[in-house]
Amino acid sequence: MSDLKHFRMNPEQQQRLEREIDRALKALPEMQAPAQLLGRVMARIEVAAARPWYQRSWSEWPAPAKWTTLLALGLIFAGVCFAYWKAPEAQFLQPLMARLHSLANLADALWSVLGALGGLITGALRNLNTWVLVGCAAMAVFGYVLCVGLGTVYFRVAMARR
Repeated sequence: MSDLKHFRMNPEQQQRLEREIDRALKALPEMQAPAQLLGRVMARIEVAAARPWYQRSWSEWPAPAKWTTLLALGLIFAGVCFAYWKAPEAQFLQPLMARLHSLANLADALWSVLGALGGLITGALRNLNTWVLVGCAAMAVFGYVLCVGLGTVYFRVAMARR
């Protein structure tokens, strides 16, 4: 690769090479498709054309179906927006809203606790010596390998034919 970065082709050589490549490519015979390819392609086209309109792409649907779908989706969107706007005022939703509010408060409290624990752990890790962290990581790897090894031994002992 280092040899190629020093290689420079002058424009005349480059144009001559391009002409030779173009002439060689044009001299190649036309490629023929396999004989069974046309049959397979035509069969796929016929299967796609035989599908009902509602199984095709939305852009291929008839115009009344497209407009009906857009109208229905617009009405659903408007209904969701109206429900979100009026939900706090609805009397039958008050218990549900109170429950959701308490769950949101619980999630907020849990997030605060996790944030405090994360800050505590990162602060402790910053103040520890590198060798302590390496030793902890080595102990964790050793414990993992020990668990896998003992589990394998116990499994083989339990499944051994007597």
